[in-house]
Amino acid sequence: MSFAHLKIILFMIFKTCFLSSNLLASVEQDCLNSSFYIKNISVDLTKESINEARSQAELKAKSIGFTRLINRLVIENKISKIAKNEISTLVDYLKINKEANSDKRYLANFDICFNRNLVINFFRKNKLQYAETYREPLAVLPIFKGPRGLVLWDEKDYWYSNWQNKLKYIDGLVKLKLARGNFALNRVLTSNLIMKSNRKFINKLINYENTDAVILVVAEPTLMTNGKTYLTTYAKLYNNSGKFVSTIYWNKISLKKTSSFYNLDKNLLEKEVLKIIKSIEVNWKKNNLIDTRVNNVVDLIIPITSVNNTKLQKQLLFNDKSIIVDSTLNFLDSGFIKIENEIIFYGKKSQNSFSNIKRSSFKTLKKLKYEKNISVTQKDISIWPTVIQQLESLPFVINVKVISITNGKGRIMVKFMGNKRAFFQAAYEKKLNFKNFNSRQYVLID
Repeated sequence: MSFAHLKIILFMIFKTCFLSSNLLASVEQDCLNSSFYIKNISVDLTKESINEARSQAELKAKSIGFTRLINRLVIENKISKIAKNEISTLVDYLKINKEANSDKRYLANFDICFNRNLVINFFRKNKLQYAETYREPLAVLPIFKGPRGLVLWDEKDYWYSNWQNKLKYIDGLVKLKLARGNFALNRVLTSNLIMKSNRKFINKLINYENTDAVILVVAEPTLMTNGKTYLTTYAKLYNNSGKFVSTIYWNKISLKKTSSFYNLDKNLLEKEVLKIIKSIEVNWKKNNLIDTRVNNVVDLIIPITSVNNTKLQKQLLFNDKSIIVDSTLNFLDSGFIKIENEIIFYGKKSQNSFSNIKRSSFKTLKKLKYEKNISVTQKDISIWPTVIQQLESLPFVINVKVISITNGKGRIMVKFMGNKRAFFQAAYEKKLNFKNFNSRQYVLID
């Protein structure tokens, strides 16, 4: 058996142990960290009896939770009506956070875990396209460009305070947080520098907010020479290097009164905040749609660059019971090593030796003598269980198959539902960054 086959066997053993050790924790974590977990549902019902009130409250909570789930995952809700009893069949469990009651009144706050597989089957049945991959948090910096100049980081400004309030209640796949800055940063990071897309200062802002991107959301009332007034709102996305990526929202609204230029309708600003948030969410879902009607395959290359190396400290003869080396630092406590073309098993190690050895493993060629200073190696394939587990955890992945492991790389075929863009975006959110290797393969990069 070849050394490559040996590594595949070792990987499968490692993977089995790794997954078994996480089995108990995964059941709960699957929901607590999932897009299918809806939190903080408050219900207050009064009925003829407390039992009826409690029963109806649970049904109502599930209905509210399902509506929020649909709004979170689906772009367009094409479901006209669904019975409360049918919603109950999609629920894994209901958690009561707080409750209070009288003879006829019942108040409670619930969290609901929906069964992912059952919900996905429901989406297929109703021909609903959906997304379920969370995006890394985005920082949002509101800027009001009014007649008195540019305003940012001012809680008295209604545009800023509205964003501050609305971001507290976001329940979608895109996590948005208000960019707050700090005293030192705010002194140099002026709105003029930001509006001119100064990469250096926008990069400072992103680094301080600890996100990979920032969105500038601007509200700008404009008074035209003909006396007409407009409100222009837009959102500009910048990446982690401070480079402008795209304008992801733009709207121009005609104002009814010229005086509105100086005193904008607060309801209008509030509606624009909600529209921008919805636009960000919809764009993300469109780019990460899971189309269950389409099956796709990607061919991935996983470089294996880590190799443990040491050297024989003295000759190794055919009947030696241990192997004396310069150091066993970073080698496994027991495992396989390679000397030239021979694979040798060792049961334990000390600081400078491998013992309980079995020579010529997997029918590899055994030499009678190896000279001092010959290289002893052990390839580190610990990256494999991590990569495999992360790929298998992607919501639309059907199968992950190991094709081969060579001295410098491994090859994996991943079968999944949907398009490749959504697959690689979801992988990127798992900190797996793939780039085109050639016309049909992709390689994992640091």
